[in-house]
Amino acid sequence: METLVKRFKEIGIKIKDTFQKMSLNQKVLYSGAGLLVLIILIILLAGKGGSIAYETLYTELDEKDAAAIVEKLKEEKIAYQLEDNGTTILVPEEYKYTTRLQLASENLPRGEVGFELFHESGFGETQADKKVKYQEALQGELARTIQRIDKVKAAKVNLALPEPSLYSDKEEPPKASVVINTKDGQTLSPKEVQGIINLVSHSVERLIPENIVIVDQNGKLISDNLSAEEGSDKETLQMQMALKKEYEKGKEQAIQSMLDKTLGKDNAVVRVNVELDFNSREQKDEKYTHDPEGPFVRSEQINKESGNDISEEQPGIPGTDNNIPQYEQVNTEGGQSSWDKSEKTRNYEIDKTETVTRYSLGNVKYDYLTVSVLVNDAACQQVNLGETEEEKMEKIRSIVATVCGLRENRTDENVRLDENISVAFMDFYAEPEPDPATSSSLDKLLKSPLTPLITALLALAVIILVWWLSRKKKSLAVNNAAESSFETVVEDEINIQDLIDRDLTPEEKEKQRIRQEIDKLIQEHPEDAAQVLKAWLIEE
Repeated sequence: METLVKRFKEIGIKIKDTFQKMSLNQKVLYSGAGLLVLIILIILLAGKGGSIAYETLYTELDEKDAAAIVEKLKEEKIAYQLEDNGTTILVPEEYKYTTRLQLASENLPRGEVGFELFHESGFGETQADKKVKYQEALQGELARTIQRIDKVKAAKVNLALPEPSLYSDKEEPPKASVVINTKDGQTLSPKEVQGIINLVSHSVERLIPENIVIVDQNGKLISDNLSAEEGSDKETLQMQMALKKEYEKGKEQAIQSMLDKTLGKDNAVVRVNVELDFNSREQKDEKYTHDPEGPFVRSEQINKESGNDISEEQPGIPGTDNNIPQYEQVNTEGGQSSWDKSEKTRNYEIDKTETVTRYSLGNVKYDYLTVSVLVNDAACQQVNLGETEEEKMEKIRSIVATVCGLRENRTDENVRLDENISVAFMDFYAEPEPDPATSSSLDKLLKSPLTPLITALLALAVIILVWWLSRKKKSLAVNNAAESSFETVVEDEINIQDLIDRDLTPEEKEKQRIRQEIDKLIQEHPEDAAQVLKAWLIEE
């Protein structure tokens, strides 16, 4: 301990001695910096000790849950803050998770109350009270279930459950209303709305979908005139359009591939338009025939009867016919008679042919299948498709018709190749080609695998060149500064000419040498120099 105190004293003495040796400006500067650091530390420590970091405990609470949670926090003496008009509660960071667990044990927040209402029953509870409690619990369970949908932020369900009546004609049906609050103002799709309607109707006895009303947070009735088949109809339409596009694309590719092989690539453009039959139909045919040369009798029944009848003499009948002599008397003597009876029933076997034809969805309506072919006239001239333009058209129509399955004079179809297939010849627009020399060399350079390496080397060379120039400039500046300082400070004689000659070229050095020789000649032999100058002037 004494050693540590002694060391601190030594450090203090060194700091004091160093501070005393400083100039006035240095003392002011270091003192101000130390004071600034001290003030910052005090502010940070004071701010950290005086403020508490709060974090969100629960958000979007209703008034009942918020009041119950605040009451519980007051009992536990936990600090809290309220935001968003009391719907958001914040607590200190260290109490966040422990408080959540404690509130969960108290069944908070409750949200919509469900069937947990029946966990406790009060003394003297009547049957009417149980019915009200059941309706409230059922409303809460439905609201909880609806809130599990991704787009739904909150939901409220109200049920109208009338008392059952002894007379069915006077019995009122149950009804329901649902208020939906979506997240971020999203809109529920018709399929999702229909799903909520089906959920509520299947959860309440005798509740039909027509008696359910759904309203969004803006008060808009979103269940009005909602068809149960709207979503499925939309999906069916999308499926039909996808099948149509797929069929057209397949035929276009098949025709395009054949024309590319014949005319060359990009010398023909093909477009196909088709209508598919998505009507579900079934046709039943029955036909009855028989073979006259074969055994076509199915069954035969013959009944024969015969017999004898004997009649006795009939006595006279009283009356005028027997008593008046002018009338002839009827012969009443007896006699014998025989009779035969036959009956034949014959059933013929008839051949019956029953044919059931079911038309599958998506059959092609060849009457409405049309194909448009645009051919490059310049490319067509190089291919032997015929002498005249009509022959070429017929050749191309024949190719297209074979690929698409178009045939004339087909039963129940009205197909004419000249109307269903359109062929036109014209010159295609050609993009102007760039200069092949420059473009080819530039393309080769850009596409070369050595391009990144060359670029890196060029960048390195530029960096080295810039560094060398800056270094040379700096050395020149140093030399110039040294020359000026030598003239003013150094008293010894320095050969300035040596410094100048250091940066001269060989030619400049040779000129400099000649000039020195001339100066030396003038100084030593001025008369000879004058004669030389006169001779030069006379020659010029």
